[in-house]
Amino acid sequence: MTDDVEDIDERRTSLRIDMEAERIVLSWHDGEGGLNTDEGICIDLARHGVLIDYKQSFELGELLTITFNPDNDKAHTVKGQVCRATQCNPNSFHIAVQLITTNK
Repeated sequence: MTDDVEDIDERRTSLRIDMEAERIVLSWHDGEGGLNTDEGICIDLARHGVLIDYKQSFELGELLTITFNPDNDKAHTVKGQVCRATQCNPNSFHIAVQLITTNK
């Protein structure tokens, strides 16, 4: 076995950014139309998706608004749709979100 990292076959063609457990703000509408906002943790960010850690699950297809760097002038907001939710322990779910484009 070799230690040369150039030998590793990487299938991903887009840049992937390790967010190193950065705090994010999540917003979503509940079944009654009310707006909910809470904090979560960004685990990973790529061109087409985000992996977050949150204390509860979301329904597949649910729309989320995610704000990175929420407390400073570099805040950036994206929208996405839940495509996978995996329970890690009773108070931790890994939520995969596919980013969607919005017309402004």
